[in-house]
Amino acid sequence: MSPTLPSPPPRAPLPPEVLTPLAPGVGVVPVRSPTLPPATHTNCWVLGDDEVVVVDPASPWAEPRRALLQALGGRRVTAVLLTHHHTDHVSGAEHLARATGAPIWAHPQTAERVDLPVGRLLQDGDRLALGAHDWRVLHTPGHAPGHLCLLRPEDGEVVAGDLVAGEGTILLDPDDGDLEQYLASLSRLLLLEAERLLPAHGPPLAPAHLALHELIAHRHHRTAQVQGALSPGPRTPLQLAAVIYPELDSAWQAVAARQVVTHLRWLHALGQARPLDAADAGVHTAWTLDERERSTS
Repeated sequence: MSPTLPSPPPRAPLPPEVLTPLAPGVGVVPVRSPTLPPATHTNCWVLGDDEVVVVDPASPWAEPRRALLQALGGRRVTAVLLTHHHTDHVSGAEHLARATGAPIWAHPQTAERVDLPVGRLLQDGDRLALGAHDWRVLHTPGHAPGHLCLLRPEDGEVVAGDLVAGEGTILLDPDDGDLEQYLASLSRLLLLEAERLLPAHGPPLAPAHLALHELIAHRHHRTAQVQGALSPGPRTPLQLAAVIYPELDSAWQAVAARQVVTHLRWLHALGQARPLDAADAGVHTAWTLDERERSTS
């Protein structure tokens, strides 16, 4: 993290598997899900009043699914909305849709990646009237190609999916992630004057601008670390991860190496690094700084 930015204020955890109202027309039910530690739950955001849209019902397990239905009480579910296609966001979608008769909504690129009956394809700029409040659909790729956020323009509330995290960190895996797009999506929320970020894992982040600036600075810091670790000569992403994430248990080094690949790909797009084997730029392939970059380092 950048040492020049203050840390956001401490955040209280959300109570699991009960509906907690956070603002008019905004509630949350954290449900146990197969997510990455330190997170153990995915936040199911409940938008609306008597008629609601439920965002990211995430659990494949019977008990959390029952708890979510109980928490919703007598509210009528009009849609199940997916922020993106990852398992810890969609595992309970079809169950909730069948239990309530609600259609599933998602971005077209998410619909292509899930084996679910998506009834409505959401596009950037779509307007959702949920109770007394309007929400704007934002296509925010970077963590996943079809990632969506929802912005309530009247007060700057943002359902943020996995664009940000209230606990842990956001993994940018090279199969789905793109660092350039991710940074652009974070910057877009800054330009739209988001006030509070409602993430899929952990408590809300406010003020939003502080959290967004910190996340952007953190990614640039990691990129600089990757460049610095390449300065002595070629290294693989696994070797770079061992330098950049020395505190990680060896079991997580391979995951960290995949994160490093997304930084290397961005540097490659900028003409500042390249793989020695362009046909296989995986975690075992060595990368080197571009000669022009090396000559100035």
